[in-house]
Amino acid sequence: MAGTKTGVRDRIVQTALPLFATQGFRATGIDRIIADSAVAKASFYRHFPSKDDLILACLERWHISHFAALKIAVEAGEVKSRPLSLFDALPQVSEATMRGDLLITATVEFGSAKPAIADVVAAARHQLREWFETLLGEAGYADMADSLSHEWLLLYEGAMIGALRETPQQAARCARANAERSLQQIQLKRLLSKTLPGT
Repeated sequence: MAGTKTGVRDRIVQTALPLFATQGFRATGIDRIIADSAVAKASFYRHFPSKDDLILACLERWHISHFAALKIAVEAGEVKSRPLSLFDALPQVSEATMRGDLLITATVEFGSAKPAIADVVAAARHQLREWFETLLGEAGYADMADSLSHEWLLLYEGAMIGALRETPQQAARCARANAERSLQQIQLKRLLSKTLPGT
């Protein structure tokens, strides 16, 4: 019985995810999700008493899937190259987890109007930023990892948004170029501090 319940819930979430990704949260109706997932309305509401409950489940599922895929792709490489390889991996990972970013979509559509949704988005962004900070620290930028991680989160989100109006590869390359420049500036500053007194 538990397995059946889990299967129905999972089917609803898997049905809703691409609909939310392509149509948005507000524009996707519950009746469409119920019809496409082939579940009874009563069964749907047993699992998700409200549309917001389904949105929360989808956001959590999307983030877990996207973040896991990104970590696997990035952490397979050398420690020193991992920060920039984040942007190299992004096109393939974002396509695999559906084009676009559901966290950003939720922010655009709801802002702070729905606190529970805003909290899930904030927690996911915090997890990403902390991971960026870890990657940068391990790659030799521990002294700048905190500030860089905030900057790179913006670059990452910019690439995800940019992938909607150009190719994911173009958006990721642009973000990578900006990230690489920030690392080059740090390296130059370090070099100057060793060769020029008082810098």
